Amino acid sequence: MTKPALEDLETNLREQAAAFNYPPTPDVVGGVRQRLAAESRRPSLRLTQPLGAMVIILVVLSALLAVPQVRAELLEFLQIGIVRIFPVAPTPTATPLPLTATPRPTTTLVLSLIDLAGETTLEEAQTQTGFVIRLPTYPPDLGPPDKVFLQDQGGPMLVLIWLEPDNSSHVRLSLHEFGEGTFAEKFEPKVIQATTVDGQPAVWAEGPYLLQIRNGDHVTQRLVDGHVLIWEVEEITYRLESALTLEEARQIAESVR
Repeated sequence: MTKPALEDLETNLREQAAAFNYPPTPDVVGGVRQRLAAESRRPSLRLTQPLGAMVIILVVLSALLAVPQVRAELLEFLQIGIVRIFPVAPTPTATPLPLTATPRPTTTLVLSLIDLAGETTLEEAQTQTGFVIRLPTYPPDLGPPDKVFLQDQGGPMLVLIWLEPDNSSHVRLSLHEFGEGTFAEKFEPKVIQATTVDGQPAVWAEGPYLLQIRNGDHVTQRLVDGHVLIWEVEEITYRLESALTLEEARQIAESVR
C-alpha cells in the first residue's frame, strides 16, 4: 500500500472512531470498593482458640483419608500426643546400607497384652511413673484394673488391663498412659476419624493395624484388631483399646479421673 493510501486509511479510521457511540465506561474502582466495604460488614467465623483450628483440621483430614489415593499422597503421618498414625505403610528404601551402618533395631512381637513384660501393682506403678495415674470410672462395674504393666520406653509407659469377668484369658479393655519420652506409631488403620474427649481433639482408629513402640535400638510390635481412641491430657497421651463403639469409648475416656 502506498503512503498516500495509508494516510487516507488513517484519516478514515479517525473519523469513524470519533463518530462511534461507545458504551459508558463502568466504574470498576467504585464497584470494588463497595464489595470490600460489604465484606467487612459481614460477620466472620473466627477461631479464637487453637482447639477450634485443630478440630477442623482433624475433621478435614478424616474425610480426606477415607479415599485410599488421598491417604497415600496427602500426608506422611498424623500425630496426637506421642502417637503417630501413618495412613500408609512406609515405603522401604532400596538404597543399600553402608558397611559402617549402625545395626538395625531388634524387634519383639507381642501376641497378647497379657504377655507384656513389667507386671506390677497399681500402687508401685504410681511411685515410678512420675505422673498421676488416672482411672476410668465408667462403666460402674469396671472397678480397678486386673493387670498393671509398667515399662520404660524412653519414658514411662503404663498399661492397665481389665479382663472379661467370665473369661480371664480375654481382655475387656486396656488403657495405655504414655509419659514424656515415649514414642508410638500406628500403620495403616482401617478407619481414622476425628472426634473429641472432654472437648479436646482426639482420634478414633479401627484395626487391624500394626502398633509399634520404639525405645532406642529396640522395637516392640503388636497387631491390633480392636478399636482405639487416642487423646492427650496435660502432656500424657491416653490410648483406650477395646471392642466398643466410638460413643461408648468416649464415655469411658471422659470418665478418666
